[in-house]
Amino acid sequence: MLFCDCQAQELQLTEKPGTFKILSRTDYTTPDCGFTKADMTANLGKITDLVSVVRRNPVLSDIKGFEGRARIYNVICKDNGGYGIPSRISFEFCEWHRKKDGTEYFNTIEPPEWSLIINKLKPNTNRWHFSSGDFLGDINFFTVPDQKETVDKGIDVYGGECFVVYDPDRPPYWLPVTVDEAFSCKREYWKKEPNQYNRDYMMKTIEADYAATPVSDRDKPAHMCCTMSEIGTDPKAPQIVRINPEYWDRSLPKSAIQFIYFRSITKKEDLRRLIREAKDRGQTPFETIFEEAFDMDDIRALAPLIGK
Repeated sequence: MLFCDCQAQELQLTEKPGTFKILSRTDYTTPDCGFTKADMTANLGKITDLVSVVRRNPVLSDIKGFEGRARIYNVICKDNGGYGIPSRISFEFCEWHRKKDGTEYFNTIEPPEWSLIINKLKPNTNRWHFSSGDFLGDINFFTVPDQKETVDKGIDVYGGECFVVYDPDRPPYWLPVTVDEAFSCKREYWKKEPNQYNRDYMMKTIEADYAATPVSDRDKPAHMCCTMSEIGTDPKAPQIVRINPEYWDRSLPKSAIQFIYFRSITKKEDLRRLIREAKDRGQTPFETIFEEAFDMDDIRALAPLIGK
């Protein structure tokens, strides 16, 4: 009996009713961002509306086995051409457990979560949110996945997983960087290389690749591919883009939600497989169950949140 007791594991309480709360705060931007207290209070109201929409999902509307929490994080507010108040809204799934002594508790230490980001035209280079990356560390140019598809009015998806919700009646939110512009960026980057051998080698490579690029291609959208300089026109490669400050409707208050992006796996069978594997191990992965249930109806419901 002593041996069995020592080996007993904590029990996951998958049927215990849970609650949901927004961890409200109005200090999720730094003072140098320049937003007023009134801006932040109004923006929190918009975030509350967004959370309510996401909570229509059945996993969050009938909570069992976890405590649901929405936590607001600050993100970089100094992007060139920024306007609205940016933030990340993290939906946490804090699982309920019973300890060996019978005590029940829910986990609040780095719980599983799913996030979306608002009012940030330049995506975070973060694999949990969007497959993107800076082009040579340039603050203006970045790459986005290929295979863009407009799945509904005001909803684009990149690479089958990276969603953008926006106002389709405005100018484009991103603009293509031309091959000429990408090569110019590459030159400026390598001119600053302190190692002369590396600098000379790369400058020679860049000029050779540029000379080999047909003149007719130099005004085309640039993609990260194809040459030693990683600049080409293959539409199946990640595209190099920049934000378009003209997308913002500056007649709206900075508190309005004007842009949303997030990652949502559309291959639901992959998620169902992960859920089966977790349950075979005796675990219930609520965050994955939520993602499996989060479908196009949930995503379409976000579109009316975009300010007009």
